[in-house]
Amino acid sequence: MANPADCTSSHCSRVFLTYEPSLAGGAVFLVLFAILIPVVLALGIKCKSSVFATAIATGLALEVLGYIGRVLLHNNPNEKSFFILFLVGTILGPTFICGAIFLVMPKIVAVYGEEFRSWRPVWYRLSFYALTAITFVLELAGILVSTIQNDQGDVDTGVRVVVVGLAILLVALLVFIGHAMLFSIAVRTRHHPLDIKYAGIYNSGAFKIFLAALSLATLLLIIRTAFRTVVIAEGYDSSIAQSEILFLILDGLMVFLATLILVAFFPGRVLSDSWSQLPTRGPSKTPLRPIRPTPYEIPSTRTSPTYNRMSVKSSTTANYSPRKMHYPAPAPQNHMVDSDALW
Repeated sequence: MANPADCTSSHCSRVFLTYEPSLAGGAVFLVLFAILIPVVLALGIKCKSSVFATAIATGLALEVLGYIGRVLLHNNPNEKSFFILFLVGTILGPTFICGAIFLVMPKIVAVYGEEFRSWRPVWYRLSFYALTAITFVLELAGILVSTIQNDQGDVDTGVRVVVVGLAILLVALLVFIGHAMLFSIAVRTRHHPLDIKYAGIYNSGAFKIFLAALSLATLLLIIRTAFRTVVIAEGYDSSIAQSEILFLILDGLMVFLATLILVAFFPGRVLSDSWSQLPTRGPSKTPLRPIRPTPYEIPSTRTSPTYNRMSVKSSTTANYSPRKMHYPAPAPQNHMVDSDALW
C-alpha cells in the first residue's frame, strides 16, 4: 500500500480526494440515511415485501458506511482506508437501490395484465437483474484495484472498470425508462382486457401517484449515476469533482430523495396485500373486464354446405318473448394483439 502522504501528489489525485470534506455535510447525510433503514425494514415486514425492503436497506446501509468514511476523511483526507470506505459505500449503495426499483416493474405489469408487457419475463430478468449484478461486480473490483494498487497503470485500469460499471448501470436505468414508456403506450392502445381482480389497485388514485413517484425516483437516480460517472472518469482533480456542493447535491441529495420517495410511496403499501400474491409471469385465470366496449358481429346467414334455413329460424325464435330484450351473442375476440408476436 502506498504511503497516504503521497496521495496529495499527482500520482494519487486521479483517485483520491484533493480537498478536505466538510464535517457537517457528511454528518447530515449519514444521519438521514441511517434514519430510513429501520423505517424501510418495518414497511417490508408490514407489507410483506421483504426482498424489496432488503435491497433498499442494504443500499442505505452502504450509504451510511460511505458517509462514515467521508466524515473520517474530514480530519485525515489522505487516509486510504477511509477513502475506500467512502468510495465503496457511495458507489455501491445506489446500485442496490436501483436493483430494488427493477423489482417493482413486474408487479406493475401483473396488475394490468401480462398481455400488455413489452418484453418476455425472461428477457426482463436477463436485462436488468443480470446488468445490476454485473454493475456491482465491476464497481467493487474497480474500486479495490484503483485504491489498493500502487502502479499508476493499475490505478487507471481500476478507474476505467468503475466507469464501465457506472455506465452499465446508467444504461440499465435508461432502458428501464424506455421499457416503462412502451408498457404505458401498450396499456393505452391495445384492446386487451384488464383483470378485475386488481381493479381496486389500477383504478385508485394512490396507484397513479405511485407510478409518477416511481418515475421521479428513477430520474433522480439517473442524474446521480450520470454525475458520478463523469466524476470518476475525469478524476478527483477535475473541476467538477473539486466542488463539494455539486457532490452533495447531485449525489447525496439525489439518492436520498429517490429513497425517500420510495419509502413514502412504498410499493408494498400501495399494492396492499396483493404485493406478495401478484404473479410475475403467466396470464391470470381470473375473469377479465374489457378496457373499452368491443364491437359485436351479427351472425352471418350466407349459404353454406351445412346451412339449413329452418334450423336457423327455429333456433332464433324458439324462446322469443316480446317482453324480453334479445341481443346477439358477442363474437369471439380474435382481433386482439399478441404481444409475444411483437417481440
